[in-house]
Amino acid sequence: MSQALINTYESAAKLMEQMLIAARQNAWEKVTELEQSYMLKLEVVKSLEQTMRLESEPLTPVLNARKQALVQKILADDGEIRNLLYPVMHRITDMIFDAQLHARIPPDGL
Repeated sequence: MSQALINTYESAAKLMEQMLIAARQNAWEKVTELEQSYMLKLEVVKSLEQTMRLESEPLTPVLNARKQALVQKILADDGEIRNLLYPVMHRITDMIFDAQLHARIPPDGL
C-alpha cells in the first residue's frame, strides 16, 4: 500500500507539472483538462492515506521523505500556476466590469 501511495503522489506531481507547463504557454483550457485528472489523483491519495491510517501502516522514513518532497513540488508548481493565473483573472474581471459599466451608460450619453 505504501508504494501505491507514493506512486499516486508521483502521478499527481507529474500532472501538476504538466499543468504548469500548459499555464506557462497560456493554454488555460489544457490546464483545466489536466486539473480534472489531478483532482481524481488527489481522491485516490486521500483514500490510500485513510486506509493506511486505519490499518496503522506508516511510511518508512525513505518513503516519507519522498512523499514530503513530492508534496513540496506540487505546492511550488501550484503556487507558480496561481501567479500566472492572477493577472489573467484580473484582466477578465476588468473586462466584465467595463462591460457592465458600458451597459449602464446610454449610447448617446444621456
